[in-house]
Amino acid sequence: MTRIERRSLRNAAVALALAAALAPAGCVSSGPIKARLHDGEPVRMAYRSERFGYNGTMTATMPGGEQFSGRYLEVTSETDGEALAPFWMGWGVGWDDWGSEDDSDWMVAGADVPSFSRTYSGKVIATLLGDRGGRMRCRFHLANPEEEMGGGGVGECQTGDGRRIDATF
Repeated sequence: MTRIERRSLRNAAVALALAAALAPAGCVSSGPIKARLHDGEPVRMAYRSERFGYNGTMTATMPGGEQFSGRYLEVTSETDGEALAPFWMGWGVGWDDWGSEDDSDWMVAGADVPSFSRTYSGKVIATLLGDRGGRMRCRFHLANPEEEMGGGGVGECQTGDGRRIDATF
């Protein structure tokens, strides 16, 4: 290899490295979630996505001051059982114990992960733990799944003591 070829190769490698360093590595979004208990009291909620993947963190502060935080996951057709496992923590498998008549589209045993992932693609689930020992689970329908949480949606959360929260973002 001639000196000119080595220099050209080195310049090309530097240019590629610089382009890779300056290119966005993924989008991060964050924002508020408008949330209210069924009795009308406001709940402060927010989310922050992670740079890679279909997940992030979520926080909620109840009217009494208990603060909840945890992870959320956007269910896609590629979601596997390992990714779903933490979201059933403390709730049993799936959502079938959530329990109201209008929940029929979420009545899933959760044991059949491929069916769950395919059926619920474009939805988000979350499990949040409170600073006073409480827990909260959430589920959302994304308005525009290609835009993840940043595209908005609607959903609901339920605390371990049964309080229900309606949410939009």
